[in-house]
Amino acid sequence: MIVYNVERGWFPMKNDADAHRRQLGLKPAALATIRIDTREELAAFLNALMGLKKEPAAQEEVPPAGAVLEPQVVAPEVIERNYIEVPDFVPAFLAKEHAKREGKEIRWITEEQWNASLASTATSPAPSGSEADPPSPPPPSPSSS
Repeated sequence: MIVYNVERGWFPMKNDADAHRRQLGLKPAALATIRIDTREELAAFLNALMGLKKEPAAQEEVPPAGAVLEPQVVAPEVIERNYIEVPDFVPAFLAKEHAKREGKEIRWITEEQWNASLASTATSPAPSGSEADPPSPPPPSPSSS
């Protein structure tokens, strides 16, 4: 099941949620897509909306027996697995085609964020002319000029 959220509004259809987002003057990132695959994920999501916690305070009502509470399901994972990050310099038609093929939503990111994510995923970049490249000759020393 997929539902869409903008601010505090929930929508069954993406185009309705997107129209509401534009009406509020919000950026595309304000549209959240929630995909729930299992009954346990649905129960955890609804309990989180209701404010049920794993260990209630003395004044709070005890959650019903068998209720799926927040620590059992990682809610951000449910949301994150439905997005692909696309840098804002990629043409929209290419990004939409790729997202449609993957069955995911687009999360637009800036070029700086894209470069930072590339840098964090790189294992160990080898700078040119260093010890990582032994076949290249050493750079000339300044005294030999």
